[in-house]
Amino acid sequence: MKAVIIDGPGSLRIVDKPLPVPGRGEALVKIKYCGICGSDLHAFETGFLPPDLTIGHEFSGIVESVGTGCPGWEEGVFVTGNNIIGCGKCSFCQKGLENLCLDMRRLGITDHGAMAEYALVPVKALVKLPQSASLTEAALSEPLSVGLHAVNKVNITADDSILIIGAGTIGLVILALLQLRAAKAITVVEPDPDRRAIAKSMGALKVIDPFTGSMDSEISRLTGNRGMNVIFECAGLPETIQEACSQAAADATIMVLSICHQPVELNFLSLVTREIKIKTAFGKTSAEFREAANLISSGMIDLSPLVTGLIPLDKVLQTFRKHSGGMIKTLVLF
Repeated sequence: MKAVIIDGPGSLRIVDKPLPVPGRGEALVKIKYCGICGSDLHAFETGFLPPDLTIGHEFSGIVESVGTGCPGWEEGVFVTGNNIIGCGKCSFCQKGLENLCLDMRRLGITDHGAMAEYALVPVKALVKLPQSASLTEAALSEPLSVGLHAVNKVNITADDSILIIGAGTIGLVILALLQLRAAKAITVVEPDPDRRAIAKSMGALKVIDPFTGSMDSEISRLTGNRGMNVIFECAGLPETIQEACSQAAADATIMVLSICHQPVELNFLSLVTREIKIKTAFGKTSAEFREAANLISSGMIDLSPLVTGLIPLDKVLQTFRKHSGGMIKTLVLF
């Protein structure tokens, strides 16, 4: 089978691998779509992954075969799957917090992933989908579940003024989830004009280009000089995290769910005197992944505007090299 590996900084290859055989508790999934994630692009830039590891963790497909110990599973079932595989034994897993597992496995990071014609996945990580489900959108279950985990950790009311910093995949799924929960006053900050247009089309009350110099005045005008009640930081830069803190109202909540690799300098006196609550979110629980998959397959949430590219396998290297602004989610079609 064909699979995609990263074997050094800037080095991505399509290789031939033997077809895996499912063991106990595993299913062999014929991959239909696999998304290119920001973490995949970071791995491509840095080359930090183990050699010969198949990348990819946002996927949908069809069960090809199952191993032993998989009651209720059979070939032909439409599925998507959680990339986080908890040990099931540690204190966090016992509380349903698999995203904090002390012995976590992650598809495309520690285990072979899904950017391949076939992938081995434990059935406990799979979610069955109706045969009528769009496998294209189902491949976005993973990023939707990441956004869902963050939204679930914040107490949001219909009267809150909400700011989303960054209109990439995660920022836009948060926008969709907040609207599902009847949030109204949602402002999105994003420098890329194409992404701003998508955010506007998905219902953002206001979209702001942070480089025009009008961001502070716009947010002051929108909030009556009070600042935002809830801020989701989805850009992952020191300056955007600092911006989130400066735009927060007194008693506001800032949810940081981006991955920032650099140190961030904050004025904690200002945060303390305004009683700003900074929360963080990582990954998702198994329950949240199932909920996200069901939101998509039931049609309760429409993420089709996020799919801005469908590419064949032979275009993967070119896409990794040229992935740029305007793109939201590129899916590899198998």
